[in-house]
Amino acid sequence: MGRKRKPEPTGGGPKVPVQGSSPQPEAGAAAPGAAVPESADAAVAARAVARDKAAGGGSRRRSRVGTVAGAATGVLLLAATAAVASGAVTDTLVGPAASELPVPAAAVPAGDYTAVCPAPPRLLQSAVEGADPEFSPASATARTTVSAMVLSDLSATLTGSGLLPVGGTAPLALIQEFAPEASLATDAPASSGADGLTNRIAGVSRGTAVDAPSLFRAQPQGGLTPVAAATTTYTAADGDLRGLAATACQVPSSDFWLLGASTTVGQSSILTLTNPTGTPATVTLELYGQDGPIEAAGTRGQLVAPGASRQIVLAGPAGNQDRVAVRVRSDGGRITGVIQQSVLRGLTPGGVELLSPSLAAGLTQVVPGVVVQDAATAQRIREQEGYGSASPELHVLVPGSNDAVLDIRVFGAGGEVELPGGGVVTAAAGGVTAVPLASLPEGNYTIAITSDVSIVASARVTRGISTGEPVDLAGAPAAVRLGSDHAVALAEGVDTSLVLGAPGGRGEVTLTPVGADGALGAPVVIGIAGGTSVTVPTSSIGSAPAAVVINATGDPVYGAQVMTLPGGSAGISVSGIPAGATGPLSIPVELRY
Repeated sequence: MGRKRKPEPTGGGPKVPVQGSSPQPEAGAAAPGAAVPESADAAVAARAVARDKAAGGGSRRRSRVGTVAGAATGVLLLAATAAVASGAVTDTLVGPAASELPVPAAAVPAGDYTAVCPAPPRLLQSAVEGADPEFSPASATARTTVSAMVLSDLSATLTGSGLLPVGGTAPLALIQEFAPEASLATDAPASSGADGLTNRIAGVSRGTAVDAPSLFRAQPQGGLTPVAAATTTYTAADGDLRGLAATACQVPSSDFWLLGASTTVGQSSILTLTNPTGTPATVTLELYGQDGPIEAAGTRGQLVAPGASRQIVLAGPAGNQDRVAVRVRSDGGRITGVIQQSVLRGLTPGGVELLSPSLAAGLTQVVPGVVVQDAATAQRIREQEGYGSASPELHVLVPGSNDAVLDIRVFGAGGEVELPGGGVVTAAAGGVTAVPLASLPEGNYTIAITSDVSIVASARVTRGISTGEPVDLAGAPAAVRLGSDHAVALAEGVDTSLVLGAPGGRGEVTLTPVGADGALGAPVVIGIAGGTSVTVPTSSIGSAPAAVVINATGDPVYGAQVMTLPGGSAGISVSGIPAGATGPLSIPVELRY
């Protein structure tokens, strides 16, 4: 057993002076110039001191003073405790705050850039079997290719990258040093310090034919995810799926929205889900039609195995709907999704498109790349029997339980163009509302929608040449704001333009072309006045560029890639510009038992 500690005296120990206070007077003596105490406790202490002086008891006087002072101190402490509990203590009564230790952050290693390129559009198997060869729906001219690019680091070093089959290992195309014959090392372009991206080059792959979902992958560069992109392009000059369909290859996600589908007579909508990861994905679908949410069997617990794809014909759970929106959520592996939308009016093809995800739900949505053709041609086409849907429309989904009041503003090359009714529209909760755009004059537009509740938006555009001829359709999704290092891989054999819009103030966009040999051309700076859209043909920024690197500054700017078939064809497609490369990531790490 240890020794017992001698108890400390409880009486008046040494006084600790309070910073900024005056020396304390001895008991019974009033400080010079001090005010007469008004509190009850102070008065009691004063009377006790006076009685002790009259009695002449020294030790008794000290005892009484100590007792009364202790009582007063207790009252003051209780009052202070109540003040702290009520939050009434001012900063002058509270000492300096204790310094907080920063939470350590752990750097997250950069992963590969991974993007899934969808499979070529195909008719349902039942539409092909037993068909009359004279009216075969299959196309003899259909061709699907993937173009890709990856940007080097500042030292002109390219990491390994290539195009692979989803779930496979044998590469379809090699961009950098996967094999000696495919390496850029033997034919590397000269880097330039005058291109705005000092000493950078690019690896480029063009026109790789595919017949199944593919995966474009690029390894990290210097601890960062590389600037890379890939685009899938489908063209056909005959068959039921005649037209042009193109989309940027998609980075996997666990939650995304798809708009623009239709399941009425003559319209076919096929949702394709692809899981490029090594983890099974359990998928839940939320369906919305023009009249509200759609409850259907089989929309929950859809399993997509690793390295596999799954197709869902939307006419099953959401039949006879003019407008269908789908929210896709995955538990487990991250997935991608596109909707193959096609139209057939009797025996006349009405267009094909690969609908890609739109921006997540929010109070503001911006849809660039809305193409409206000349009014005379469009009207002649719409007046044909069964062609009422061949008209441009804005689709707005309100996924919540409250109606939305929309403020829709349309910006063209000459500034804002007003819609009928001033652009103020009420959209019903839980449904997809269509806003006609046929009143707009010919041109390329950026549409900004603001709402008092969260919404999702996209636009449907059509293009025809003359009556009796096939028309084509395209879907323009809501886009992300442009920032730094956005890459766009350009398709071969099509005419491509970038439609850039600045709904608010002035923005500035720098476009750096990338040649087919990987050399970077001179940057082109585009100034965009607030409240306007500009259209930049990619042929004007370089000699047959294979890709474009985009950087934007100033007020918010949004963009889309608009593609058309040359030679007077009706083919049209709109693809969003993928999000830019992200910087180093870190996560807070809290250590505890």
